[in-house]
Amino acid sequence: MEERKFYSEAFKKAVIQEVLTGRLSKEQAKFKYNIAGNSAILNWIRKFDPSKSDQMKKTNSPKIEDFNQQELEAENKRLRAELDYERLRTLSLNVMIDIAEEQFKIPIRKKSGAKQLKK
Repeated sequence: MEERKFYSEAFKKAVIQEVLTGRLSKEQAKFKYNIAGNSAILNWIRKFDPSKSDQMKKTNSPKIEDFNQQELEAENKRLRAELDYERLRTLSLNVMIDIAEEQFKIPIRKKSGAKQLKK
């Protein structure tokens, strides 16, 4: 059985301060300080600052307003380039499979509805 850890009030308050100010997420704080339990930090927030626990539920992920327009456009451009690359990659792989099937006269692609072997 795993040994239960006990944390001082000062430590708990320091951790929730970092979480509430946005320097760390609850998950990041859990891993950074090796805190056991999935809801320990949330329980500490409820204990030491109940008014903030409701606020934490609403602000877990960054909002679009937190990013400026240039960052969004740059991210969009990067993602479009990645998508174009993956489309070309998929097309080239399909062409290679077609050529291999034609030259070696063997079916490479799985037939739809084919039954899998039972172990």
